[in-house]
Amino acid sequence: MIIGNKVLHYKELDSTNEEARRLIKKGWGEGLVVVAESQTKGRGKPGRRWFSPQGNLYLSAVIKPYKNPQELAPITLIGALAARAVIVRLTKLPVIIKWPNDLQIHGRKVGGILTERLSSGQVIIGIGLNLNSAPAEVKQTAVSLRQLTGKKYDPRAAISRLTVELDKEYQLFLKRL
Repeated sequence: MIIGNKVLHYKELDSTNEEARRLIKKGWGEGLVVVAESQTKGRGKPGRRWFSPQGNLYLSAVIKPYKNPQELAPITLIGALAARAVIVRLTKLPVIIKWPNDLQIHGRKVGGILTERLSSGQVIIGIGLNLNSAPAEVKQTAVSLRQLTGKKYDPRAAISRLTVELDKEYQLFLKRL
């Protein structure tokens, strides 16, 4: 196992990607997973905020691929494939990966991936999934799994599954190099 060899859980963070960045500067490396129950400054695409209340999934994983780390597209796809597998397993609903970093069900966003490359060669894969709530202000374009199925989801169980799927996808990526 590479991804998930060390998992740090926080009640609240500004951003799991930012905490991963801070921990990398302190010497943490590949395989680190940072999880928060909520984020005060969650981020999506550049300039966009990610709605981050408790009850959803917010996770960042640190990798250091020995392939050209400037090619983020395949790495973003690792996160998208892993998150898609978790959602399908939880809900049996058809999940579409809207290139390059959105996950949609019935045309509405249920999750997103934010991949950031550091000058050190490490890459942070940030994943947010709307398990139990979605922002009301974008109800036409976003949805939660709970809204779609009527079931409440346990973020810790989803995080555990996502860590396994991320590691599996990353190891497959490394074998294809």
